[in-house]
Amino acid sequence: MTPTTETLLRFTGDWPLLPVVGVALALAVLMYLLYRREIRMRPDPWVRLPAVMRSLAVFLIVLALAGPVLRHVTTTRQLGRVVIAVDASSSMKLTDQVDAKPAGAQSKTRFQRAQDLLFTGTKPLVKTLAETSDVELIALRGPVAQRLWWRRQGGKDMSGEMPSRIDVQPDAATSDLDQALRQALGPATTGSALVVLTDGQHNAAGSPEEFSLSLKDSAVPVFSIGLGTEVPPPDLSLVDVTAPEAVFTAERVEGLVSIRDSMPPNLPGTVRIESQGKTLWEQAFTTDGKGDRRFPYSFLMKEMPEPAATQADKNLRLFNVVIGIAGEQTTPEKTRANNSREVALHLLQKKRKLLLLDGRARWETRYAQNHFERDERWSVNVAFDDYKAGTANALEKAFPATKDDLFTFDLIVLGDFSPARLKPEHVEWLREFVEKRGGGLIMVDGARGYLRDWAKSKAAGLVPVQWTGDPKGMVGPLTWQLTAEAERAPALRLSDSPSANQTLWPRLPPAMWTSTVQPLPGAQVLAQLSTAAKQLTPAFVFRSVGAGAVLYVASDELWRWRYQVADLHHQRLWVQMAAWIAAPPFQAESKTVAIGTDRLRYGAGEQGEVRVRLRNAGGEIIADAHPRAFLIHEGTDAATLELEPDPTHAGVYRALTPPLKPGEWQVAVAEGPQSARSDVRLTLRVADTGNQELASLTMNRSMLESMARNTGGRFLREEQAGELPGLLQALDRKQSSTRETLLWSSWWWLGTIILLLTIEWLMRKKLRLV
Repeated sequence: MTPTTETLLRFTGDWPLLPVVGVALALAVLMYLLYRREIRMRPDPWVRLPAVMRSLAVFLIVLALAGPVLRHVTTTRQLGRVVIAVDASSSMKLTDQVDAKPAGAQSKTRFQRAQDLLFTGTKPLVKTLAETSDVELIALRGPVAQRLWWRRQGGKDMSGEMPSRIDVQPDAATSDLDQALRQALGPATTGSALVVLTDGQHNAAGSPEEFSLSLKDSAVPVFSIGLGTEVPPPDLSLVDVTAPEAVFTAERVEGLVSIRDSMPPNLPGTVRIESQGKTLWEQAFTTDGKGDRRFPYSFLMKEMPEPAATQADKNLRLFNVVIGIAGEQTTPEKTRANNSREVALHLLQKKRKLLLLDGRARWETRYAQNHFERDERWSVNVAFDDYKAGTANALEKAFPATKDDLFTFDLIVLGDFSPARLKPEHVEWLREFVEKRGGGLIMVDGARGYLRDWAKSKAAGLVPVQWTGDPKGMVGPLTWQLTAEAERAPALRLSDSPSANQTLWPRLPPAMWTSTVQPLPGAQVLAQLSTAAKQLTPAFVFRSVGAGAVLYVASDELWRWRYQVADLHHQRLWVQMAAWIAAPPFQAESKTVAIGTDRLRYGAGEQGEVRVRLRNAGGEIIADAHPRAFLIHEGTDAATLELEPDPTHAGVYRALTPPLKPGEWQVAVAEGPQSARSDVRLTLRVADTGNQELASLTMNRSMLESMARNTGGRFLREEQAGELPGLLQALDRKQSSTRETLLWSSWWWLGTIILLLTIEWLMRKKLRLV
């Protein structure tokens, strides 16, 4: 804070200063001239002093009649905060033909040009900005924001002398312009600005556009400075390979290979899939230089070679996707580091099992059925009540014949039907399925109200709510809202950005009906429905029950979310809810220890979730253990994880791994700090997905422009970076406070006049002028 004060003289009637002073001065001179008639015959020079005193008094009296005011204007200047974030991913090592270079001259990389913008020239950009703003310099290294230097409060808070270069190598494996920028900026406060020097090749989780939209309300502009050419150099790059995580031996492996073609036209190329030297699929093509292309592939899983004898996981299969230009007479590519990728497949032993039972084929459960039937990870058994009397109804027939058969399922979805439509033992088995087996249960209410009967059955302990209000429920339109507890439930996340997810739910198509309920003790309300009058009622209620979990959904109107966006939100929610509530999957298990992960396939640099379930020798859940997991990479201990209890399923413990390197990993478990590692081992393969930084070699101008436009900032090419200081001037906020002193009514103004007249009168007596 740098306060400055300026004092100005003005008059209450906004009279001009010079005319008022001129009139006062003229009357004072006139008074002096009138006074001289009395003293002109006196040679003593002291006789002029009374005339001067009276003239000054007249001058002050005239000014007082005009209402003089002293205005004190104090300006407090708040230096703007500018965060400069420099992309240090490996794509910034690329060179571009940005201008005509002499023969033999070496072009600078994008990272070097970014440093030149910041530190070189007659007035370096960092130095210019630091003169008027608080400046922080940060390197974006994948998902991490590394703070390099700062200068705040006019130099009172500095991390050192201003650097002349960035002592960081551009070698990050990913470009993260979402989470890394969130870290770099910190709290979004008015008066801040974010300057990003990057080629815009975001290839991590999250959405930079959604991040920029979240800054709009805080008035934090993003100024994106784009580095890199917009004209693709001659190159073939492997952009993406879609493949199932797991397949059965008799199934075909099908997917898409996406490439980016910026080569000269009419060159022969090939896309090939191979494993251990054996070609499984190949397709020839001719380059056209028009950008993205897709090639569907298909081959039989049984055609893949058996794994090597040294491979620990015999259910793991690896294949490589390779692209290239045939022949030797072709134009050289910009780089060949983006021409191949490894993909891991698992032989599927069993799918997760879902039992879906409903009183009728409602839109909600029909769409949910379709979602899971299309998902290769799930096997679905579905039945809708046909309302036949006796024990021959469709629900009884579809229910597993024995308790052991029921316990093979992972998740049960119960719709709008009464427990009386099942056998009494079925209801009892269902309770044990959740409490002892650790299975998941999702209850979807309906307008017919049959689900209420479950609260009066032997399975009443599973129901997390009690019904209130009108049995017919509440009619809409009703707006969806997430509660604060929903932040701990990633299953309800419909956007990769948590802040954007909160604003997305109220914009979803409204529900036209919901049941009115209240949560029971121990239950958590994760989402609510709101009427136009802001009356709220629970929509999603969760509660842990024994070793399992129950989720109650008060409305069967989620299917309306498909309006104009099809399965975008509806399918994502159902798949995420099922994965969350269902009994956690374990790929390796014994009678006492089970180990699993959230996915079967990981790419380099990704993190995985390790899940462990512990039981005693009698098969009972151990809910108070302190287990640890050991990560072993290529035979060497790499990390030890302290596992935390899963809040959803008792006896299950979880931990997040650090970023995983390519290669073979094993997970071992110890039940306690002093316990030995169990014999059960889970093997993972982290595939080398290739350098995603080189999938696209051009600047992503559209995304950078979108980030700037969303926040009221500006997109600048690197040659326009000199305009940045002028654009940031608006951030230099100034706050002014005004204090006025009324001179004409102040005691010292009147006292001065009285003092002058008193002195004049005393001197007149002394000089015998009276």
